[in-house]
Amino acid sequence: MSQKRARALRAQSPDPVRRPVPRVVQASGPAGVLRFVPDLLPVDPEDSLVLVLFRRMQGRRSRTHGAMRVDLRHTEDEGELAAWAEAVLGGVLRVDGVTGVAIAAYTPETFAPSGRPPAAVQVRVVARQAERMGLEVLDRFCVGADAWGSLDDPMLPRGGRPLAQLEPDGPRLRPRPPVPAAGWATAADRRRFRADHAAWWGRPDGPGGAVHGVPMGPGDAADRRSPMDRYRWGVDLDQVVDLVEAALLEHGPGDAPCACRALLASLAERPGLIPMLLGQIGWGRAFGRELWTAFAAPAGRQRTGERLREAIGGGKFPRPDVARLETALAAFHEAAAVAESPRTAAGVEEALAWLHWARGAASTAGGHAERALVLDDDRDLAPVVLDRVEAGILPLWAYRADPRKPDRFERLLAAPERTAG
Repeated sequence: MSQKRARALRAQSPDPVRRPVPRVVQASGPAGVLRFVPDLLPVDPEDSLVLVLFRRMQGRRSRTHGAMRVDLRHTEDEGELAAWAEAVLGGVLRVDGVTGVAIAAYTPETFAPSGRPPAAVQVRVVARQAERMGLEVLDRFCVGADAWGSLDDPMLPRGGRPLAQLEPDGPRLRPRPPVPAAGWATAADRRRFRADHAAWWGRPDGPGGAVHGVPMGPGDAADRRSPMDRYRWGVDLDQVVDLVEAALLEHGPGDAPCACRALLASLAERPGLIPMLLGQIGWGRAFGRELWTAFAAPAGRQRTGERLREAIGGGKFPRPDVARLETALAAFHEAAAVAESPRTAAGVEEALAWLHWARGAASTAGGHAERALVLDDDRDLAPVVLDRVEAGILPLWAYRADPRKPDRFERLLAAPERTAG
């Protein structure tokens, strides 16, 4: 039965993608625009510059076309701010159909005691650059720790307007995925995780039996290496592909910490394996099988390596599956709560850094990347994520208006054409 389950996992295909029907919400006035900014971003903006993108519709009407967030630049040096604004708006111009922006600075600074809007210098510099580039500036906002205001509001009172005006009238349009609380894990949970982690590295059958229906014995009964050593050298690759897919299945409250969480942590722990793991998480079983197979054999390794670098580096590649990223985020947060070894915890933090960056949460990604490097300064991917975060670079797929539209990037995942010979 376990073999049957494993075959079923390999053969299952995702349900057809149904395009969601967009919900149109009217925003009345400046406060109405700011009220919906958190619904346009994967994280709540803090110490951030947010650009709400608009597309001109009929007449004078505009409709939101998403939002971009970058870390707020804390300087009043005109040359530095001008270069920063040009780089930020260069990303905006790569989004198809954008005709205008609303600019909002979210800062921990306050209107008090001067009564003037904080971060107004940065907002004005970005607004001027936007107009030079041909974009309409619909509004300019400053949201401080004690008040908010629009720089285009002639009636803005000294000290700003109350932050209570920005509170949503009802539930959020796009709730955040749940993240396990940091203190949920018990001593028993940590002992179980340690035992599972040691088994993946030390026993031929890993945690033993079957994990999510995938049998854990080696394909060759005479092979006494641990699963981690076999996967590293390209042995039993169907098993590791199936296990990664199974780790992304729904888990009940009684499953934590499941043995598959220790597997994810073990794979992330090895710098040479974490790119394959994240590639499969982001782009599915077929790409995962290609990655694991190519890195176990010389044939096709160079081409697959180039594709993997584009994927993990946020280059010219299809957008990853957002639902899979969010499921993986929850799984790695569970692992982070029970991982005690610095080396293991560093791999988990590095995986969280990339997953958050792929979702557009740059500040959160930077925090995880920094923690990974504190725990283990020999990590390879964390410095890459941190460099991109500090430079305000998002993945190229973040600029694709319709990621499902077939084009030359989408076809990178298609099987190569056979030539007659």
